[in-house]
Amino acid sequence: MKDLVELLEKMPITAIITVIIVLAAALKSVVEFFKWFNELLRGVVAKENRSKELKDEVDKQFQENEERIVALEESNTQTMQRISDMSGKIDLLIDSDKDDIKSFITRQHHYFCYQLGWIDDYSLECCERRFKHYKDEGGNSFIEGFMLELRALPKQDASTHSFHNDNQ
Repeated sequence: MKDLVELLEKMPITAIITVIIVLAAALKSVVEFFKWFNELLRGVVAKENRSKELKDEVDKQFQENEERIVALEESNTQTMQRISDMSGKIDLLIDSDKDDIKSFITRQHHYFCYQLGWIDDYSLECCERRFKHYKDEGGNSFIEGFMLELRALPKQDASTHSFHNDNQ
C-alpha cells in the first residue's frame, strides 16, 4: 500500500485522473460484458425451457390422442358387435316372415283352388304383394307354383258371392 501512495505522489494529477477514467471505463465494459453474457444465458435457458414446454405439450397431446384412439377402438368393437347381433336378428325375422308368407299363400291357395275354384281380384292382389315380399327376401320354393295356380284361376267379383274365408 505504501508503494501505491508513493506512486500517486509522484504522478501528475492529470495522469491519475486519466487512470481513474480508464479504470472506470474498463469497469463499465466488464459490467456490460457480464450483463450481455447474462442475457445470452437467459436466452439459451429460455429457449431450452420453451423447447421442453413444447415437447411436454406435444407429449400430452399425443397421450390424449392415444387415449381417444383406444376409446374409439372400444366403441367401434361394441358397435360392430351390436351390428352383428342385429344382423342375426334381422336374418331371423326375414326367415320368420318368409315362413309366414308361405303359410299365408298356402292357405289362400288351398282355399281358392280346392274349395272355391275361383279367386277375386283383391285376394289375388294381396297374394301377389305378399309373394313379391317373399321373393325380395330371397324366398324360392313351391310357393311360386302355388302363385301360378292362383293366377290361372277364373276371376270373379267377390261381392256377387257370399262366402266366408277364415284363411284371410
